[in-house]
Amino acid sequence: MKLTSHTNEEILEIVKACGAGDEKSLQTFFDIYSQDIYNFPIRVFHLSEDDASDYYIYAFERLKTGKRFKSFVGKSSFKTWFFSVLRNLLIDWQRTKREVKTQSVSKVNKDGKEYSTIEDEPDKRSEALALAVDVSDQFHSVLSTIKIENRVVFKLSFVYYLHLDPEEIKFVAEKTDRSEEEIRIEVLRLREELSNREEENLKMEDKITSLYLNILDLKEQKKSKAQGDSVEALYYKERLDHALAKKYEQRKKLIEKKQKGHFLVRTPYREIARILGISEGGVSVTLLRVLEKMQKKMHSLAGEA
Repeated sequence: MKLTSHTNEEILEIVKACGAGDEKSLQTFFDIYSQDIYNFPIRVFHLSEDDASDYYIYAFERLKTGKRFKSFVGKSSFKTWFFSVLRNLLIDWQRTKREVKTQSVSKVNKDGKEYSTIEDEPDKRSEALALAVDVSDQFHSVLSTIKIENRVVFKLSFVYYLHLDPEEIKFVAEKTDRSEEEIRIEVLRLREELSNREEENLKMEDKITSLYLNILDLKEQKKSKAQGDSVEALYYKERLDHALAKKYEQRKKLIEKKQKGHFLVRTPYREIARILGISEGGVSVTLLRVLEKMQKKMHSLAGEA
């Protein structure tokens, strides 16, 4: 994990100011350490980039007030203190994830009988992430109201579906001190690489369908082989119930991933950070803010209609 080369004395001054709620010092801190916060769960706990993004948002929201910085008084090295804070935040974040309510695969009908369902409770982020592949005029109208530096981050995140217009290409070229042609080539390269990920996503979609067909087949077997109270029937019932539970769980996990946007072709944050010369954490926060803003505006327009 790469930490800054600032001396302990310099860090102490920054952290003291952060602890006092100084906004400029907090901004300085995140400018220096956002990449380390983002990379922490990947390098130390081997989590995925999607999880690292979620964790970064969680950590950012809890560090931005400055209160946690008051516990650093310079008795230990900043590295030791910082790792401890990030580790504790990760534990809290994972605990929060486990406590998220998921809907059971069992329901009760109007006659009071329990039955199985292949439906899952939708993830609240799915609607926001679905915006990325919306091709309506309304979507593009709303997207155009987002300031260009944030709009570029959004479009690059979903560059497999969205195109940067000439103004945006020019903005990136000027920001990174490169030619517009270089940026166009970079975007085309990215889109080509992401096409391979789209093939993997289609395979996952097929797997969901396959699991659904497996479930239907097992339920038919249960009807024909697991009726009655004979030893053989009870044996088949136990085996089929176990197999059904396993298939339901596998399908539920895939659907949860789909609802969280994992089946969308998203550009890795490290690629966007490299192109724009910003941190992965900065990409993560910007994308979240744009999604929230666009979702709110789309809902507002829908209400007016």
